[in-house]
Amino acid sequence: MRFKKIEMKKDYLKQISETTISSIKTIDFLNLEISEYNKNYIKNLFPHIDYYFEIYTDVVSRLNIDNNSTDYIIDFGGGHGFLSLFLKQLRMNVIYCDHNPLSVKTITLIKNKIGYGPDIIIEGSSLELLLFCKNNNITPKYLIATDLIEHVYDLDKLFSTLNVLNPNLSMVFTTGSVKSNFLKTRKLRKIMIEEETESYLPARKKFISEKFPNLDTNVLNILTKQTRGLIYPDIKQFVEIYLKTNNMPVFEIDRYNTCDPKTGNWTERILSKKQFRKIFNKNGFQVTFENGFYNTNRSNVISTGIAKFANFIMRHFKIIGSKFNPLMILIVK
Repeated sequence: MRFKKIEMKKDYLKQISETTISSIKTIDFLNLEISEYNKNYIKNLFPHIDYYFEIYTDVVSRLNIDNNSTDYIIDFGGGHGFLSLFLKQLRMNVIYCDHNPLSVKTITLIKNKIGYGPDIIIEGSSLELLLFCKNNNITPKYLIATDLIEHVYDLDKLFSTLNVLNPNLSMVFTTGSVKSNFLKTRKLRKIMIEEETESYLPARKKFISEKFPNLDTNVLNILTKQTRGLIYPDIKQFVEIYLKTNNMPVFEIDRYNTCDPKTGNWTERILSKKQFRKIFNKNGFQVTFENGFYNTNRSNVISTGIAKFANFIMRHFKIIGSKFNPLMILIVK
């Protein structure tokens, strides 16, 4: 009976996802007054929209939400807002939250265009979300964030804030930065090296040299390298501590992970399950990890068969499957 109940729920979610996709496809995004970045992002997403909604269906099913639930659910880092549209079609009370004003404008225009969307739209991050909910006496029960956790500057700050919002918050995160997947890790690290070398390291060096013009060249170079993964205010504090104590502050970071010193946006930061677990436990949450799945909606019969076989292995042989897992799912309670 339990198996049938789960299957019925997935069938229902699939039906709602198809309805949501159909309504999205009625929108002429090229003529919608949104940024070129968002237009291009959505344009690139469209050929794979069924796969993205498979992911949405999967993560929603993991929250065990009642079909008639009136609880609030957060689409955190909602971007274009397609997940919010899906959640709203499930008749939930939806809070969309994103710090990017261009994304906020996108979901607002989409909502106006198709006549439904998130109930609440917040421009900001976890702090703005917390303040809004406290001021309006709202206690969200669920949170979903897809392709976000690998970019957040300070995960401790995020989860300590969410703990204040609701210590019993049920959350699901997805990330494509899977450390156990060697090939993907190697690919992402090449991108990190490129962005660090061409953009972030020169930006940090320029900032430090301007704020501390009397630094010796060798010291400047050392400080520039040692502050990888920090934003400008933290870089300033780092250098001030060094100048005061003549000792480099301890800042743990691996050889590759790097972030934009201006925004704090990490370049697909790769963390191990052990590191994730430590962060969640520290902030009052428990986390379990599941393998994701590949897109099986492909034009090539052979690649479709390979994807289906890979999904079978990842589902039934999790440790082996994690070696080529394209998407890690974090279930947090």
